[in-house]
Amino acid sequence: MSENSQNKDTSSVEKVAEKARELEAIYDVVQDPLVLIDSDFQIQRANLATILFAKNNKYDELLDRKCYEVLYQRTDICPYCPKINVKSKEKNQTYSTPITREIFFRSEDKKQTLLLEFYPYPKQEDLFWMVEKISDVTKQRDKEEESFRMRNLASLGILISGIAHELNNPLTGISLTLQNLKANWQNQPPEQIEKRLDMIKNDVSRAAIIVSDIISFAKTDKVKVTLGDIVETINRAKDTVIRLYPHLSKNIVWRISCDHDYQFPFHPGKMERLFMNLFRNSLQAFDYRPGEISIEIRKTKNWLHIIVEDNAGGIPDSIIQKIFDPFFTSNKSGTGTGLGLSICHSIVKEHDGNISVKSSEQKTRFTISFPLTNDITEQNP
Repeated sequence: MSENSQNKDTSSVEKVAEKARELEAIYDVVQDPLVLIDSDFQIQRANLATILFAKNNKYDELLDRKCYEVLYQRTDICPYCPKINVKSKEKNQTYSTPITREIFFRSEDKKQTLLLEFYPYPKQEDLFWMVEKISDVTKQRDKEEESFRMRNLASLGILISGIAHELNNPLTGISLTLQNLKANWQNQPPEQIEKRLDMIKNDVSRAAIIVSDIISFAKTDKVKVTLGDIVETINRAKDTVIRLYPHLSKNIVWRISCDHDYQFPFHPGKMERLFMNLFRNSLQAFDYRPGEISIEIRKTKNWLHIIVEDNAGGIPDSIIQKIFDPFFTSNKSGTGTGLGLSICHSIVKEHDGNISVKSSEQKTRFTISFPLTNDITEQNP
């Protein structure tokens, strides 16, 4: 062999060696362990992070040893190892997508969550090696679990806030009636005392219905309905709101327009809560100013339409699409939970109805439509 040929061969070997050192430098800076495992489960190559993970001080102590012994301190093949199944893969199959496993691993009384990624490497025909990448995702999973717990706590807070919001109406009514009784019971005739006791009884019943709804919160049963007079229910909701908010209602003119009584199947308690929330929302918008709340009832062939309108100033275009969202409120005083209109929307949907809102010329109009079909069957409440 000539001297020139020998020089060329030497140069080629040096270039290959240099490339190998460059590749070694690249995968040694990877923070996660990278391991090349042959068909006999023996480690053939590994990066620096693997030495640290396996608690070995010397690179040579890793080579030609069983991967499950060095990495996971096991005496047999790991049950989550996909390597056995690799041999059954088709010859021309691509391996750009890794096979992943997430495991719990204990090392020196330290619990870790490891994400293992296996990249099958076709060494020869019908012979596969495996590149294994080991990522410690313990902190990531802990953060995800903490985030999940926080979301659960937030959901619990939402539920508690909703319960408090709903129970506040009957409890306020009971409190006001009891205060009136305490101050005047000696001077009032028996029929007035009996009337106020009936008001307390009705508020207690309303609170009991709310609690019953909470208990059955997880159930998906269709709302139970009974044939009722919607005009009577609207008037009852109006009277209750006036009693609960006497100062807000003081300068309000109420107008209810309907040509006759309208009856259809609905849940009386929930329907009353629907209009109480709507009326209270209007009263709060007036903010003690004089104004008018009008309720108009119309009937078409298959629908009953109830229009509630106030002239309290209207709703800005920037927020009108958000008013039915839970916990959205435009009240800058910090009072209110932003649940009122969300509850209205929920009750309407429970009755297979629709609710919409329009605002213009300082007026806000809610249109509520209920189907008058045989789809809602009459039941006892």
